[in-house]
Amino acid sequence: MPLYDYRCPNCDSKEERNVPIEHRDDQRCLACLSWLERQMAAPLGRIAGRAVQGGGPDRFTADMLGIPLKELPEGLKTR
Repeated sequence: MPLYDYRCPNCDSKEERNVPIEHRDDQRCLACLSWLERQMAAPLGRIAGRAVQGGGPDRFTADMLGIPLKELPEGLKTR
């Protein structure tokens, strides 16, 4: 079962709960019985890589379009 972070809008209590996915949005606060708000958690994992000489926003755009950097249109280059 996934672990979710919840916050109560009335009493401002915070807690983590192991809840089945189908019941993740219908949780109540144990203190005041109001509906809990599910909080967004930080993503699990990390993107690792290395800096490429001559990289940057223009290089990223060219890579996403699948074209060489020198063929990147002027309208898509950063100033």
